[in-house]
Amino acid sequence: MDLQGNKNRIIGERVGSQYGPLLIIFSQIHGNEPAGNKAVNELFNAIDEEYIKNPEFEFCGRIVALHGNMEAIQKGVRFIDKDLNRSWLPKEIERIIKCDDPNNLDSEDIEIKENLEIINYYIQLYDPPRVVVLDLHTTTAHGGIFTIPAPNEEARRIGLAMKAPVLHGFLEGLNGTTLHYFCDDNFEVEMTSVCFEAGQHQSSDSYKHAVSAIINCFKSIGGFYDKDIESKHDELLLERSKGLPLEANLIYVHPVQPGDNFKMVTTKIYKNFDLVHNGEVLATDINGDVKAPCSGLILMPLYQEQGEDGFFIIQPLVQRFINNEKQSSVISGII
Repeated sequence: MDLQGNKNRIIGERVGSQYGPLLIIFSQIHGNEPAGNKAVNELFNAIDEEYIKNPEFEFCGRIVALHGNMEAIQKGVRFIDKDLNRSWLPKEIERIIKCDDPNNLDSEDIEIKENLEIINYYIQLYDPPRVVVLDLHTTTAHGGIFTIPAPNEEARRIGLAMKAPVLHGFLEGLNGTTLHYFCDDNFEVEMTSVCFEAGQHQSSDSYKHAVSAIINCFKSIGGFYDKDIESKHDELLLERSKGLPLEANLIYVHPVQPGDNFKMVTTKIYKNFDLVHNGEVLATDINGDVKAPCSGLILMPLYQEQGEDGFFIIQPLVQRFINNEKQSSVISGII
């Protein structure tokens, strides 16, 4: 397979000295979320520096980072023709793969085609024992970081290892996300996926959260060794998640259609994990007030024009909350 035409999509890759898992990192599936790109470059630089500082440093497997939606990145928008993170639908992908005429594909179709060509190339090249897809995102709202795993126990385990709230049920309320598609059902290799929301789009801290999340993710699947990872990564993620639920379930998604004129209220600027009450007016649209249908914690309130979801409401799964106790004693190593 020739990747010549797709090489610009590859942000970078690093290969360990030992055979192991393949970690595929998506940066900017949404083009207006730049933190992931900075995070993977920071990670690759840190790996390179670690080899210089510590000649005995090694890791297992391979890390490959990809630009998710290149045209949207160039234009600084969420998407061009349709939301790429609602477009990973098996029937649509079958149509895209079979299409020989690019003129019959829209912008996001082409993004899907090129991403899949690269991923399949690396699976064939490396023949990994397992693949994990980590999809990095940020939100328009400020507030806590969180992880959304695919609906299986292994993805949940990886999510918990990333030291941020783990949120369940999102695949029931959405369709066509990376979490839906990148699984055993669609590939002939053991595969699962996790999404990490690193903070607000423009926050200077978001990329730092993403770096620590990548490191913890790869460590949890046997890529990095505990002895090489600084304790500050756990500490940073735990501090940003302090007081938030360890796990929570999605209760409600408010859909937004073109022409709805959906706008969050201006009397209060909601942050991720803010408490909202049943009947509270959260937004307005062409039909008037949009009220919370239940009490819970609001997530990802929409403060941008593009988007298919106005807000989400979650409720804690168990009454366990994250503290910021130190989880590791390593004080030197990667980054």
